[in-house]
Amino acid sequence: MKLVDKMILFSRFLRDNKDHKLEIDELLEFNKQYFQDQRRFWRDKSLYEEIDSAVNNLQRISHEYNESVDKVNKKINELLREQELVVLRRDYDTYMNEKRTLELMQERALKNKHFIKEISADVGFYSDWRWAGIELNPSTGTLTQSMLACDPLYIYTGNIADTDSIRSKFNSFFADKRLMIYDNLDKLPQNQMGIVTSINCYEYWPIDPIKDEMRKVYNILRRGGYFIFTYNDCEQEASLDFLAGTGSYRSYNTRTLMKSMVEMLGFDIVKEQCYREANSWMVVKKPGELTTQKLSAPLVKITV
Repeated sequence: MKLVDKMILFSRFLRDNKDHKLEIDELLEFNKQYFQDQRRFWRDKSLYEEIDSAVNNLQRISHEYNESVDKVNKKINELLREQELVVLRRDYDTYMNEKRTLELMQERALKNKHFIKEISADVGFYSDWRWAGIELNPSTGTLTQSMLACDPLYIYTGNIADTDSIRSKFNSFFADKRLMIYDNLDKLPQNQMGIVTSINCYEYWPIDPIKDEMRKVYNILRRGGYFIFTYNDCEQEASLDFLAGTGSYRSYNTRTLMKSMVEMLGFDIVKEQCYREANSWMVVKKPGELTTQKLSAPLVKITV
């Protein structure tokens, strides 16, 4: 059996085993109490003692059964962690040796219109003229227009990006005057961004590079600023299945790992979403209240 097939099978076992534990303690206690209340009206209580003994045996057997299920789950978890280490090593090797060309970025670009609509709605909701925004690693700029309200709007091209394609989605004024493209996050204004997005990027990165970039994101966000990012949640079977692809397969990650990492970096989790078990994202924020000194929106009309 292939490595990823094993992981899918183990994950399925863990998920389904939860539905096969016995949750009957409350029912047994209820029945036990019912007959104990009734027995006081009888001189010969032997039959009620048999019921009491049977209930105690059922409780003991139920506990033994659940303990055995827990042991099975523990063993499955141990085997799954062993498989995870193999995949994580593979992901780091791939990340270090991969040639991130424009063609590869275009191949990985979002194509699911329904998911694009879902994530665009969130990005647009948190974008506002009162604060600056930045899109990280946008490749072809599929979602850049969702941040149109941000003033100014920055683009970070840490990966290869088709800047001509991104600029072409706006009129010449916006593309030349308000769309600012950087290739170094450290050169961006610190503590100034109201929203940062990273869409369809972390799906292909191992944990450490994600953590390094998120630290920088935390520094460029103003207090109360939002960070929206997608990732590959392998706690979802469909996302785990993406590990088995070729060429542009995704990296291993989980919701549990991501939650732990963003909280460790100091973010508060605002929202978690998953589209059809294949596209997961989080909205997190830097603690504090998002404020601005801007008094009005730009007077220039922007058309795209």
